[in-house]
Amino acid sequence: MFPPVETSTLLLLYVAAVFGSSLFVLLAGGWNRLGALLRPPPWKDNSCTKVGLSPMLAAVFFLASAAWMAPPLVPGAGLAAGLLLTTLSGTRPGQLWGLRHELQDFFHSLRLLGTLLWPVLFLLLLSSGLYLALGLPLKPQPALLKFLEAKNLGEVVPFLAYACVIAPVWEEIFFRGTLFPWLASRMPVSQAQWLSAVAFGAIHLHGPTFIPLTVFGALLAGIYRSTGSLVPAMLVHSMFNANTCILLLLGKPATP
Repeated sequence: MFPPVETSTLLLLYVAAVFGSSLFVLLAGGWNRLGALLRPPPWKDNSCTKVGLSPMLAAVFFLASAAWMAPPLVPGAGLAAGLLLTTLSGTRPGQLWGLRHELQDFFHSLRLLGTLLWPVLFLLLLSSGLYLALGLPLKPQPALLKFLEAKNLGEVVPFLAYACVIAPVWEEIFFRGTLFPWLASRMPVSQAQWLSAVAFGAIHLHGPTFIPLTVFGALLAGIYRSTGSLVPAMLVHSMFNANTCILLLLGKPATP
């Protein structure tokens, strides 16, 4: 029998493994990949030009209202808005979003995760420090607070399912797969990338994470733009959230 390992030791080992490998990836050409993701070429897909301004504004207003008044309805609202707008564009969702099943997408996404992990973490620490310096309350997102207060598996599993599966799917479908190409067909692609990322950061309704989530959203848009598929962006998003959940679980104090 192996001796039991304390949670603090597991946390240190996990942090060393994940962030050590991420630093290696970042130094081994990662900065160039980051630059490429944030300097996109012209967007060639004009399928979303068929969707008018009114339907898009209605979809954004519907999603924002759900986020403000009924957060549990946000995933369904985002998926419905993305599918409806795609239908109005006359393009099949699978064609627009480049949905596919290739094993190489997983390994490519894993490398991309290692590339962006340190920059997003740095921005999170910088943003949190700014909040503290300004004397503003630094509170976790309500959903994360419930996750930290969970006392049994039945309370933890639903959050993990949402964070690692549901959120990456609907957020990528709406923000990267629908809003970004719609904006890119009407303005320079770099502006569309950042504007869709700002909307992504704002939908979380959490000031301290607005800047890092906005940059994360811009990088995800760059992944979608460079690969022509939402699958790598969904995988990176899912693994990023899973990493956050693991860190929270390992760092969570034991409850009687």
